[in-house]
Amino acid sequence: MTSLAIAGSSMHALLAAVLVGGGLAVTGVAILQRSRNRQRSLADLLEDTMGEVSIPVEVASESPPHHESTSSIANRLGDAFGRFDSRGTLEKRLERADIPMRAGEYLVLIAVACIFSGVIFTVLTTSPVVGFIVMGAVALVAWKLPDRRAKKRAKTLQGQLPDALSLMAASVEGGQTFQRAIDMYRHDARPPLSVELDRVMAEVALGSELVVALQNMADRCDVDDLKWAVEAVRIQQSTGGRLGPILNTLATFMRMRQEVRREVQTLSAEGRMSGYVLFAIPLFLALAIEVDDPSYLQPMLHGGGLIVLIGTGGLMALGYAIVRKMVNIKI
Repeated sequence: MTSLAIAGSSMHALLAAVLVGGGLAVTGVAILQRSRNRQRSLADLLEDTMGEVSIPVEVASESPPHHESTSSIANRLGDAFGRFDSRGTLEKRLERADIPMRAGEYLVLIAVACIFSGVIFTVLTTSPVVGFIVMGAVALVAWKLPDRRAKKRAKTLQGQLPDALSLMAASVEGGQTFQRAIDMYRHDARPPLSVELDRVMAEVALGSELVVALQNMADRCDVDDLKWAVEAVRIQQSTGGRLGPILNTLATFMRMRQEVRREVQTLSAEGRMSGYVLFAIPLFLALAIEVDDPSYLQPMLHGGGLIVLIGTGGLMALGYAIVRKMVNIKI
C-alpha cells in the first residue's frame, strides 16, 4: 500500500513537472516566434518594391500591437541573455548554421530546455545527480548544434560548388557576364547555395561590388573551396583573361578533392566510431548505476572521490580529443 502511494505521488509530481515545464517552454517559444514573425513580415515589406507581398496591417502601421508588453518582455529577456555573447561569437555561429535566431533568443531556449529536462529526469529517477547530468548533456548538445549544422551545411554547399562553377563557366563562355551567370544559376540551384547566391545578388543590388559580396559569402560559409574560387575571380578581375577556363579548372580540382576526402572519411570511420563508444561507455555505466542504486556512487561526490571523479572526466575528455585529432584528417 505504501509503495502504491509513493508511486502515485511520484506520477503526480512527474505530471505536474511535465505540465509546468512544457507550458513554460511552449510560452517562451510562442513569444519568440511571434517576435520573429513580425521581423520577417517587416523584412518582406522592405524588400517588396512592387507591392505584391501581403503584409499584416499591424506590421505596416505605426501603432503598437496588442501583445506589445509580451514582445517587450521577450526582447528584453533576449537582450539580457545576449550580453553573454559580447564578442558576437554565438551570433556568427548561428548565422553560419542558418539558424534564424539571435544569440539571446537561442540562449533563452537552451536555458528553458535544460531546466525542463532536468526537472523531468530528477522527478522520474528521484536522483538530482541524474537531473544535473541530463541538464549538462542538453546544454552540451544545444551548444554544439550550430557547429554541427554549420558543418553539414558547408559540406552540402561544398558538394554543389563544382557543378555550379561548371555551369557558370559555360554561361561565361557563351557570352554572359559573370554576374549574369550567377543571377541565372541561383534561380535553379538548391539550398544552401541558392540562399547564399540570393544574398550575394541582394548585396550587389544595394551597391556592393560583386567580388566583395562573394568574399562576404566565403567568410560567412567558411568553405576553403569557395574562398579559393573567390580569390581566383578577384585575380581575374584585376589582371584580366578568360574566366571560363579558370572556373572549369577550379571545378575539376574540387571534384578531385572531394573524391580524396570521401576515401579518407571511409578509411577513418572505424577510428571515429571507436572514440564515440569509448567515451560513451563510462557515462552509460554511471547513469545505469545511479538509476539502479542511487547510494552506490555517493562516496564519489565528496572528498577524495570527487577529486577522482573530476580527474576521470578530464582523462576521458583528453582521450576523446586525442582520438579525434588522430582521425580528423583535413583535405
